Amino acid sequence: MIVAESASSFARTDNSGVDAETVALDDILVVGKRASLVSAQEIKRDKMEIVDSVVADDINKLPDINVTDALSRITGVQILRDRGEGAGVAIRGLTQMETLLNGREVFTAGSGRTLDFADIPSEMLGGIDVYKTSSANHIEGGVGGTIDLRTHRPFDFDGRQLLGSARVIHGDLVDKEEPQFSTLLSDRWKTESVGEFGALVNFAYQRRAWREDQKSAGNPIARSNIIPGQSVIVPNGTSETTSLGHRERSAGSLVLQWRPSDALELYAEGNYAELKTLQDSYQINVTPSSSFVAGSPRLFPGTNDLQSISWTNAPISILSFARDTVDRTQQAAVGGSWNNGALTLKTDLSYTKSFNSLFFSGPVFSGRAAQFNQDLSGQVPTTSVSGTDLLNPANFQYASMAYRTRPFNGELSTARLDGDYQLSSGFIKSVSAGFRYAKRRAGNAPGLIFADAAVTGISAADRPSYIMANPADNFLGGEGGSIGSYSVGNLDSARGAAGLRNAFGITAPIPSAGSPLGIWGISEETQAGYLMSKFEATGFPLDGNIGLRAVQTSESVTGSQSAPSTGAVLPINIDSTDIDYLPSLNLRYQLMKGLYLRGGISKSITRQNFDQLSPSLTLIRNTVTPSLNQGGAGNPQLKPIRSDNFDLAVEKYFNPTTSVYITGFLKQVDGFVSNVSNAEVHDGFTYQVSRPQNDTTATINGFEVGYQQFYDFLPSWLSGFGTQANYTYIDSETPSSILGQKVPLQNLSKHSYNLIGMYEKGPFSARVAYNWRDTFLSGVTNIVGVGALPIYTNSYGWLDASVGYRINEHFSFTIEGMNLLNTLRSSYYGVETRPQSVWVNDTQVGATMTVRL
Repeated sequence: MIVAESASSFARTDNSGVDAETVALDDILVVGKRASLVSAQEIKRDKMEIVDSVVADDINKLPDINVTDALSRITGVQILRDRGEGAGVAIRGLTQMETLLNGREVFTAGSGRTLDFADIPSEMLGGIDVYKTSSANHIEGGVGGTIDLRTHRPFDFDGRQLLGSARVIHGDLVDKEEPQFSTLLSDRWKTESVGEFGALVNFAYQRRAWREDQKSAGNPIARSNIIPGQSVIVPNGTSETTSLGHRERSAGSLVLQWRPSDALELYAEGNYAELKTLQDSYQINVTPSSSFVAGSPRLFPGTNDLQSISWTNAPISILSFARDTVDRTQQAAVGGSWNNGALTLKTDLSYTKSFNSLFFSGPVFSGRAAQFNQDLSGQVPTTSVSGTDLLNPANFQYASMAYRTRPFNGELSTARLDGDYQLSSGFIKSVSAGFRYAKRRAGNAPGLIFADAAVTGISAADRPSYIMANPADNFLGGEGGSIGSYSVGNLDSARGAAGLRNAFGITAPIPSAGSPLGIWGISEETQAGYLMSKFEATGFPLDGNIGLRAVQTSESVTGSQSAPSTGAVLPINIDSTDIDYLPSLNLRYQLMKGLYLRGGISKSITRQNFDQLSPSLTLIRNTVTPSLNQGGAGNPQLKPIRSDNFDLAVEKYFNPTTSVYITGFLKQVDGFVSNVSNAEVHDGFTYQVSRPQNDTTATINGFEVGYQQFYDFLPSWLSGFGTQANYTYIDSETPSSILGQKVPLQNLSKHSYNLIGMYEKGPFSARVAYNWRDTFLSGVTNIVGVGALPIYTNSYGWLDASVGYRINEHFSFTIEGMNLLNTLRSSYYGVETRPQSVWVNDTQVGATMTVRL
């Protein structure tokens, strides 16, 4: 793990006259946790925009497996969790953001536009900057904000650096240990004739075993045969899923820098990241039958929601499947900067390529439960099966073999030129201008290959080598009653899908491509230019920047549509062009020494996801009832999501590690997408065709409060204690409601906070980090007999901790723990008497040895 060696190692400041009056942080040399706080505080203070940062030691000293976990510590950032790790990211409630690597656009191939932060090992990074306001010189694309990942460069260090770390990590539910390691070698050389050179190689590898248990109640349905004369809302059974797997990350970077003179610097760099996930899942589903034990139904008091019941002769299905994914992203760049004192020119050329794939395969078999008991009254619903031996293969028949694959591909070429001219006097201190050209391609050829095949006349007992008992026990860590052990498919053969299908008499070959109606390709060109000036009032502590960015986006979208009258598949190609003008203004006023008032006004855009732009049209003709003719398609005419942004902040810097701030914000967002059905005529027939349309607006407002301090004024060993704390309030309003409920934006918690306790004194260090978020809307589902229901995820907290000891200047040792509270997450349909799911993940414990030579 890489420890920050100086407070200014990674700070990239926007210096102005105002800075001369601020607290002098740059001259203080600190190490460890203090270094990270000082560096992050410098960035926040010196940047003209409102920005929050995590700097190297914060990432490498925390037990954070990936970048998303580190981002969860920042005010205004909320994350989801998947397989025990941080997953999706939202800034101030919006997932529409711009993701950068060293200031360049970077992405994971898929239907979306951004990077999956789970792909990146945290050891690769020098820091992360989260921009919540924008300037004209920022790459457009994030109505929520911009996240810039910064890797290490050789000129970041004073001289040679050779570091290595090795970690072993254990998951308690999966009961396995796996290795992780990283290494960095960096050096720089000065010559008399050709200047200074620098080279850096960085590599990280992570392998983590994990387990996730999930219990879900089926979608609520209305039934009239439970209690006479009453419509009762009944969960459509239950499912219990245990997933066991490995996540394997590998990443590397190579950076070369050359400074032939004080005026000129050139660089070349390459970055690579890959995430492989191998997952084995075992799922039992039990659904209600038409009969139940007399007298067993009970309702939650004062509702028509079922609380408990015992069904008889209930259908069972057991799905065992292998689910493997690969994300692979590569980026290469060359560029340089030239400065003659007043004029600075910078250029950067880059190429990014990304690939993403999914593989899904496994058997499904079915049976019957003599009695299936449900009790939904606890935090974890209690379920059980009686009268049927679930470990007897003779009680099950094979129903089908599932098989699906899905690829995504993407690439991006960019060229950028920026110039900045410093003026010697006057209100305007500098004028900047620049141009950026980008060409991006995205596609999903050969499409989703869906090759599920039916199996008949074969019982599980007929193929004993393909059957085993569920390999996982202690479901949900013993929380609530569960169905227990049951027969599952042996997945050793699932990844050899062709052989597995042959063993069950499936002769149809696996297709080499999916339906052309589901295949799309998009080519997108953007040309952006900007003009920006930095200003500073004379004799008045006010500075800022003002600018305008203009961007033209040209898209060419290809796909297919069906012709119902002939069955033919017809190609479609649609071109479109948009022009956006994005003004921005950032102000900073020094109220007194170390106390700032900031304001920001800007307009921003995010282009729509690629799958929503797909023109592919599927038409289903009903020859019996023509009024039921249906169709579905994307919409290449979708406009970008546009936002008007207003920010106001007060920041106080007391000393190098102590600050407090409050930031208020307002976003007025237009262009969110919803699916709308309209009548369209194709081949002389009328269809109700559902397409995404820009018809939803939202207002997002709130505030963020943050505080950090080391208590240096305390005596002796007590002066090693420190605290970081922040709180975020976000409110959103949308014009829609679901069954009379006014709902917020999806995956947005109104309240969230972080509380971090730190200690650093001599060779000892420790950190305890608690992250909490409020209940949030996590989805919407349509229920027969009930209507559309919102799905809410309950509030939950997540606790991580680490303890470290620096043995000497070369060796240090750290013990880390993740999910120490063994957090149980849960969700429900609209009201808590209609539970949906509960999840439990591993508690992970790791030990790391770090070597610096």
